Amino acid sequence: MPETSRSACRLPAAYAVPRRTIYIVLLFLCFASYRGILDNWLFNDDFSWLKAARFDMAPGNILTFQVVEFFRPLVNLSFWMLERASPGNTAMHYAFNLILHFLCTLLVFHLTLRLLGSMWIAAVAAALFAVSSVHAAAILWISARTTLLSTFFLLASINVALADGGSPGIRAAAACALYVLALASKEEAIAGLFIIVLLFSLKGKDTGPRKIGAAALVSFIIVSAAYLLFRQALMGGYLRENWGPGGHALRNEAGGFLDQLYPWPLFSLFYRQGTYIPESTSPLSPEILAAPVAGLLILAGYAARKSYAMNLAVGWALLALVPVSFFRYRFFSTASISQNRYYYLSSVGTVLIIALLVSMIWKERSRLRQGAAIAIIAVLCAGYIVRDVRLERKWDDFTRMYREVVTAIVEESGAFPGITTLAVEGSPLAFPYLADAIALERPLWKAFEVTGGPDEARRCAPCLYISYTGEKPKLMRMEKIER
Repeated sequence: MPETSRSACRLPAAYAVPRRTIYIVLLFLCFASYRGILDNWLFNDDFSWLKAARFDMAPGNILTFQVVEFFRPLVNLSFWMLERASPGNTAMHYAFNLILHFLCTLLVFHLTLRLLGSMWIAAVAAALFAVSSVHAAAILWISARTTLLSTFFLLASINVALADGGSPGIRAAAACALYVLALASKEEAIAGLFIIVLLFSLKGKDTGPRKIGAAALVSFIIVSAAYLLFRQALMGGYLRENWGPGGHALRNEAGGFLDQLYPWPLFSLFYRQGTYIPESTSPLSPEILAAPVAGLLILAGYAARKSYAMNLAVGWALLALVPVSFFRYRFFSTASISQNRYYYLSSVGTVLIIALLVSMIWKERSRLRQGAAIAIIAVLCAGYIVRDVRLERKWDDFTRMYREVVTAIVEESGAFPGITTLAVEGSPLAFPYLADAIALERPLWKAFEVTGGPDEARRCAPCLYISYTGEKPKLMRMEKIER
């Protein structure tokens, strides 16, 4: 029997559960992992998105307005609608991220079920996707909604392309429409073309339950080409100061793959020091290990007669990293929390790898092996949830510091009525974000950055000169400067 037929790896009747129960469990896992985000505040780009949504966007420019110099019209629309519904409600923005993550989790379940025909593997992969800490920043950071929206529409697009019913042309058109929405959310959704090509090319070797048709493949190629030309005309392409080709792209491709397969759950539960990875000084190590790791996984899939599924999982994990690997930051490192948002789409492949490895332990007539598989899944989920909670607390510390900085400026400036101009030096957070944060609290105020002390601040007089000294914590000093 082909390894990917609908009966492959099917759970025994004694273990069968209704889909509704699976949905409820997945919802619980999403909430258990990120329940603490609802009382967090804002971070970096969040201030710019909310300021633009509240004051600068309008129905006439909402689809063309560029926040932090990016063309992401659907993200504009999401921020604009939420700000119209409840201005400044950060809890609602975080809840929206969490809902999107849950919807993506459901799509991972259905996509895996369509591709492999195994309820058991699909449920395990979706559960791991729900709790995995390798992409935590995509949920923790309001501005990372770009990743959540693009992944949601891309997964929906692939699900539609693989669905039953209707003509291939209609399915291809519907899939392409969703793909366009994914690209309108974030340019990294271009990885969808690579994934479609992967699904199309794998169909010739095994008889999977679902196949990508030629109509869908051609449609995705046309949409991708049109989008690249349009974006080039609008924004000048993908190349930026911190983003471009080079040897770092191959290193990031390998490092991002290894980072997602690193045993985070075990270290989170049993050896907390192992959850810190410093940035390596070596140009290749340990990223060079990615090639043999990928090779061993493919061999394991072949040995277990799951080569189609494992090739799909490894290929997805690697191809989804291609568009983001040009970022000039070392991926195999924990120096920054926010960078792991780039793994969100790729992690669909890596959680499937883990689910397939666990499925190789399962054996219907062996209670011992069944118990071992269930125990491994439980440990993985528990370890990921523990790390998610720790990362959320660290993120909360960042946002609390930002809230304290902005609150101190707004409250202490009340002692100087009539002054609406601020000259800021040595800000604890990047000045453009501080300026947008102040604008959210006091729309009529103007903030300027100075570096030459009170003398330079006099150019803005009458104003409040705000300066900071020390490191942690930075101490704020405020004085009024007349003309």
